[in-house]
Amino acid sequence: MADSDYQIVVASADHVKWIIKMAENEQWNPGCNDAVTFQQADPTGFFIGLLHGQPIGCVSAVKYENYGHIGYYIVAKEHRGKGYGLKLFQHAMNYLKDYNSTGLDGVVDQQQNYMKCGFNSVHTNMRYVGVIPKSEIISDNIVEAKSISFEKLMEYDKSHWVGVRKHFMSSLINVGTNRSLVYLDTDKNIQGFGAIRKSCDGYRIGPLFAEKFEIAEELIHALTGSFEDCKVIIDVPIPNDNAIKLAKKLNMVGIFETARMYRGEVASVDLNTIYALTSLELG
Repeated sequence: MADSDYQIVVASADHVKWIIKMAENEQWNPGCNDAVTFQQADPTGFFIGLLHGQPIGCVSAVKYENYGHIGYYIVAKEHRGKGYGLKLFQHAMNYLKDYNSTGLDGVVDQQQNYMKCGFNSVHTNMRYVGVIPKSEIISDNIVEAKSISFEKLMEYDKSHWVGVRKHFMSSLINVGTNRSLVYLDTDKNIQGFGAIRKSCDGYRIGPLFAEKFEIAEELIHALTGSFEDCKVIIDVPIPNDNAIKLAKKLNMVGIFETARMYRGEVASVDLNTIYALTSLELG
């Protein structure tokens, strides 16, 4: 196939909807509002591979203030093994070439390929799924995230993530989630933050940050409390023993494993306070 027949372009809003549909076809269970929410994080960071003008593949390379994350790396099955995917990945890497820190979440069978590109596995994750029974008991310490200072919330997020992501967090809270909650101590300091969003099958919780096991548990019940027998999906960093303990206490079942992989120097984060990752696709 001549190179002129294959082009990589910045994804339009309709293209991003196609990307989300591809993720759904891969059974990644994206959020229902992810197309709008995620594109606002970096409007020029989503790419489509066009063959004869028709989309056959995609990748995202989102630029945060000091960190870039690659995701949505998918090629239509009938076009795999022909080099189109590699060109997409190279395009994403080139888009992030000025960033000293980049990351991605790799499925098991692709991790060796990412290592060849300079990425190193930092920790593994397990996706858990389960039905959370409705709880009528909600802590008085839990309030809507929108009710507190956005700057205060960003400070908390910054201490639990590898970069600064103001545009993404604003979009997530205001557009992407059904509910976002924080846990405040008696001095009104944030001790936990969680968000839930409707997905193709059930609900995705992420992020879920908490300074204590009990806070994470209370936040999960508060987030799911508006829904009857809520089916929930969370991506848990395996090194956090308490997060695994919580998932098992809630009778959730692990369904597949990924690895968070980084290239370059990345700020260290205390995984013991991360009970669910925000997103495998955008970090």
